[in-house]
Amino acid sequence: MIKRKFMYAFILLSLSIVLVVNYYSSLESLWMLILIPAVTTVILCPTWKAAITVGFSSFILMVITEFVFHRVQPSFRDAVHLMITGAVEWIIFMTASFFQIRTAKMIAELGNLALTDPLTKIYNRRYLDWNLEKSSLFPNKEQSMTLILFDIDYFKAINDTFGHNAGDMVLKKVCRVVKEIIRESDIFVRTGGEEFLIFLQDCSLEQGIKLAERIRKTVEETDFVYKDKRIYVTISVGVSKYSKEKDLKEFTEKADQALYQAKETGRNKVVVI
Repeated sequence: MIKRKFMYAFILLSLSIVLVVNYYSSLESLWMLILIPAVTTVILCPTWKAAITVGFSSFILMVITEFVFHRVQPSFRDAVHLMITGAVEWIIFMTASFFQIRTAKMIAELGNLALTDPLTKIYNRRYLDWNLEKSSLFPNKEQSMTLILFDIDYFKAINDTFGHNAGDMVLKKVCRVVKEIIRESDIFVRTGGEEFLIFLQDCSLEQGIKLAERIRKTVEETDFVYKDKRIYVTISVGVSKYSKEKDLKEFTEKADQALYQAKETGRNKVVVI
């Protein structure tokens, strides 16, 4: 946040200096200095919408300053020089913007890859550990929060009987089923091989239990077919409610105990602790 505030201040200061210098100077090439605040803006907001807006705004600002507010009206020759300077500035700016936007996109994609499970395309354990360590998983801990922890019953038997490709199909389809049920604000994480976790922010325990039961029932009723062979898939679910007196690690351990009970007492059920 401090870094962004500094960059905003730098943009305003450098833009002010560029306007003052070019208002009192008759040297058109000094308008190249406007690249400093323009490129800094794109670094701060690396999108093509921002780049095009800043590029056109810089050109219009240059024209207005020279032809409307300048103390000495430029000659035709000066106007030509100004247009050439503007064109060169535009080319340099758009080139710099292209590389900055592409770099920012690549960094974002690498970040997503590091925090996303490549098979199911949901968050992975690294994402969970990173946020638990920072205690930033939920910015508002005053809200009610519920945790659902579930795993696929007898998943090893599915792999052994139908093969690992069938297992991968089951994992991906279970995730699609769950994603269609939960809200966009809910955080869905693959924590292990066949184990998954869902953080429900602003969700009471009663609502969480209903959602967990809906997920369990939907998975049980979903057709899982691999090479014309139907695979019967169920899940065991543990549910716990977050308490302000406990940290998020205790929160997850409580749900893990509930999941263990669900598996030990028959599987394909929801247990609440």
